[in-house]
Amino acid sequence: MFFARVSGLFLIVVLAGSGSLLAQEPSVPTTDHENIAQLVELVKAQDARLKELETEVSALKAAQPSRPAEAPAGSAASPGASPVASSAVVPAGAPVPTAAPSETAPPQVAQAQTQPQDQANSASMDMSSPSHDMAIPGGPVLRFRGFFDFNFGLGSIANPLVFPIIDDGCGTCGNPPTPAHSAFQAGEFDLFLTSKLSDNLSFLAETVLGPNDTNVFAPDIERYQLTYKSNDYFSVSAGRFHTSIGYYNTAYHHGLWFSTAEGRPIMYLFEDSGGILPVHMVGLSFAGAVPRTEKLGLHWIAEVGNGLASDSSVAESVQNFYSDRDYKATNLAVYVRPEMFSGLQIGGSWYHDQLDPTGLPKVNQNIESFYIVYITPEWEFLNEAVVLANHLVGAVEPFRSPMAYVQAAHKFGIYKPYFRYQYVSDSMQDPVNLLKGIYYGPSVGVRIDFTEYAAFKLQYNHLFESHELAGNGLDSQVAFTF
Repeated sequence: MFFARVSGLFLIVVLAGSGSLLAQEPSVPTTDHENIAQLVELVKAQDARLKELETEVSALKAAQPSRPAEAPAGSAASPGASPVASSAVVPAGAPVPTAAPSETAPPQVAQAQTQPQDQANSASMDMSSPSHDMAIPGGPVLRFRGFFDFNFGLGSIANPLVFPIIDDGCGTCGNPPTPAHSAFQAGEFDLFLTSKLSDNLSFLAETVLGPNDTNVFAPDIERYQLTYKSNDYFSVSAGRFHTSIGYYNTAYHHGLWFSTAEGRPIMYLFEDSGGILPVHMVGLSFAGAVPRTEKLGLHWIAEVGNGLASDSSVAESVQNFYSDRDYKATNLAVYVRPEMFSGLQIGGSWYHDQLDPTGLPKVNQNIESFYIVYITPEWEFLNEAVVLANHLVGAVEPFRSPMAYVQAAHKFGIYKPYFRYQYVSDSMQDPVNLLKGIYYGPSVGVRIDFTEYAAFKLQYNHLFESHELAGNGLDSQVAFTF
């Protein structure tokens, strides 16, 4: 373009010079002067048009977005929102208590944004030398969702995750006694990750950082599951998951924003918070719907994996890597969701394991559960009962520990008052259970959803302990997802 402009100007100069010479020679015909003048005007018009085109090209270049700087090798793509907890994040067949929040960045958009950069990185790689670039053109998109809760508690049992209680027989074999106190408490910093590897294969992970009574934050991978779903009738997950005992354990995970109350029932406390049930399992989980039972909504779940450690006093009772025995725990669960009763779910489970505690005979452990729940956008009724039986080989009778809770709530706009009553009776003579004694009492509270993705909860607990004065606790909590 520049060359054209220079050529045009040169032609103008030559023609102009020629015109002046011709003007000095009267012998040149008049028609030649007219032709030269027309050529000069034509060249001027072309030069003006070239200037206009240059202006348009400059404007287009200025409007074009600048190319983003290359991301460092191995850096993650910008995370999009992912569905969580009791929605698509739970394994196929697991109960779903509520709808997941709307996504702010669809995975298709995130993939479209990352693919050009991935392709650029891939094209720029030097194939003759080793590369640390982890970009995968067109590869799976990793999606993040986060949860957190911040609490303020008053009283001896003011803690949403760990009840600081002891039993009557073994002193501090459970959590040490806690005097009446007040404290601000950081809850669980929960990072939930999901990725779709193909139409049938997906992965989820839940990493939690939370403090304990030493005031130190510690990381913990609570769940990791690689799931293959063939269809609605069959799926299989491998990894660490929440055991399908009852309803609450598979409907509500580690993000307290989902649950109505500010904490879990005592019977479903996590293993590292004093709980005695095998809330987590490492192994395989199979699930699906039963064909031709659509009106009844019949589903099944079958699980096999490492049970809890035979010695309940170990630092980590969930056997993530090494199992202290070859015997595997199994769990079978079924539930129905009738079409004609929207929100109703009825189910039960049967869990079996064999423990091998040091210095004791082997222990056959059976856990039976039954529940009836009814959940709608306005109403919530939860009713569950579990019986834990530890039977020492050679003994006549097993040690039985019954436990149950009921919970009711009704929503009025952004306000959701609720009531919970729970009962736990862990046999005092049971040599396996860490938590022993009888605990029962009511809890009343209110949940206020002051924004779409954040809620304030206020809950009062009145807990009776066997042969002890009743404990009281007032908890306030802000739980949210981000």
